[in-house]
Amino acid sequence: MSNDNEQHSDPSLSEELSALQDYFLPDGVLIKGVETLSEMKDKFLELDGALSELARTANLSAEELKTIAEEAFRLGDAAGRTEMETLSYISSAIQAGHNLKDAFDLTEEALKMANISPGIDSAGTAIEHIQSILDGFGKNTSFAATINDALTGISQTGSVDFDTLAAGASKLAESAADAGLSFEEMLGLLSGAYQFLGDMDQVTKGGTAIFSHLKETYGDAQNIYSVLEELSAAWDKLDDSSRDSLAVSIAGADQKEVFAALMDNWNSVEQAVFSASNSFGIADEANKTYLNSITGKTASLQNQLDELSSKLANSGLLEFFLNLGTAGTDAVNGITEKFGSLGTLGALAGGYLGAKNLGRANTDSCPSL
Repeated sequence: MSNDNEQHSDPSLSEELSALQDYFLPDGVLIKGVETLSEMKDKFLELDGALSELARTANLSAEELKTIAEEAFRLGDAAGRTEMETLSYISSAIQAGHNLKDAFDLTEEALKMANISPGIDSAGTAIEHIQSILDGFGKNTSFAATINDALTGISQTGSVDFDTLAAGASKLAESAADAGLSFEEMLGLLSGAYQFLGDMDQVTKGGTAIFSHLKETYGDAQNIYSVLEELSAAWDKLDDSSRDSLAVSIAGADQKEVFAALMDNWNSVEQAVFSASNSFGIADEANKTYLNSITGKTASLQNQLDELSSKLANSGLLEFFLNLGTAGTDAVNGITEKFGSLGTLGALAGGYLGAKNLGRANTDSCPSL
């Protein structure tokens, strides 16, 4: 490499290209991606920093970190997300106490949830919802796929949006499970009451009160959902005064509207339970819709670029460019500031090098790819 490191206040394009003349491949072909080398460097350093922090906080081995990085690429590509975004999901799961396999399973479903949902777009929120439901019903991470399927199945009926239903389910899961309800039955009750009231906070508070009272009355002798089903059959035969008394006795004066909404809308409750119970694979279909969108394709492309950056770094190519020295680094920076298009840069560089006969590579100094 040339030892001429003279700095120029406003270097010309020819000077910048000349500073790199020893780093071209044969026949005047500029190493592809000069424009993106600085971005690759930043991506790699960002990834390295994230993995180092994860290793420090979770006490992971080098081999485990390598597995995590590879899985972040795989999951990111499958979900149309960048590697760094995927890594944040995995890190959140690991720091929540999951082993690697469970962390990967949870991450896959959290990414899917973020794709399907219009409002859930962070690792913390998606994992928090899924984890609350898993904990409430005493399920392991393999149940996470069922959560996404059931939420998607009901939300596609238009009775309640995905985000609202997911938030309600995460709040009511423990109380519903304690009352002996299945996950699908709980979703049906949330959906049916929300259709009438339009306030999920009110629905979850009322649901907790209803479950508590009925469980206290019946204990474990009878399924609470079955009790509500029997009450709904008698509801239409009662006059307004009797309905009000029954609602107050079961849900309390503050939450009687929730009980009344369930009774008045029981057919919708049953339809929602059916949708949730027969939704296998529907979240995957919804995820495909996202992946076929411009946003999903863009994120998938970015993930591929991130993976390329890491592979180039591992091959030694990125290290080579980082070690070019002051002149080489300034040249890369100067060129990329002047031209925002890789195609434009390649065309100009090729033409210039051909004209100036600078395309002859110094094969001793050029790294093998």
